[in-house]
Amino acid sequence: CITCPLNCEIKPTTSVRIAFCQSFCFSTWPEGSRYFALGITEGVLKKSHTWIYSGCVFVDFSISYFRSYLSRLWLDTLIETKLKIILVCDRHLQALANYWFKNDDNIFLILYPGEKIDAVAEKIKRKFLGHHAMSIRGEVLSRLEFNILHDLSAGQDCVVVAETFNLGIRSVYAAKQRVEKKMGADINDLFRYSYAV
Repeated sequence: CITCPLNCEIKPTTSVRIAFCQSFCFSTWPEGSRYFALGITEGVLKKSHTWIYSGCVFVDFSISYFRSYLSRLWLDTLIETKLKIILVCDRHLQALANYWFKNDDNIFLILYPGEKIDAVAEKIKRKFLGHHAMSIRGEVLSRLEFNILHDLSAGQDCVVVAETFNLGIRSVYAAKQRVEKKMGADINDLFRYSYAV
């Protein structure tokens, strides 16, 4: 938890102190993203804390952690915390963040690149007050595109991917091109600039 200097542990084992804490828990994930945590604390929480009615985990949904977001494990881990999940995405992973938001009700909110701090504070306020459902901004990966992205990132050859999904090789290449266009980068570059958590 980043709300006080005690830094109580939320995962993998919840700290006993959290049960007696008088304030909501706020966390960032993955751990080790020190500047991300500082940005959330100084930028977002100081502007929005009066409107946040339950604990939140802010997810650094950036190219650095791209590999982690290709399986559901990261989401299942965060669901166990029982905190609201807020994705803070970069421009490359915006389509992937939209995919997860569209396909899972456990994601509470997405903060998009280029949004000003005041706009983010207002967006959080409106979401917690229930004034509107969050609208998706930008491209969204389809399920097929996500599956092809997953398999290609895992080192599968396009021919093997085509056989796995019972598709023609041209369909796989077309889907790969759509993914790269939506994400604004080559799949190999996304993989190269990320590291496993």
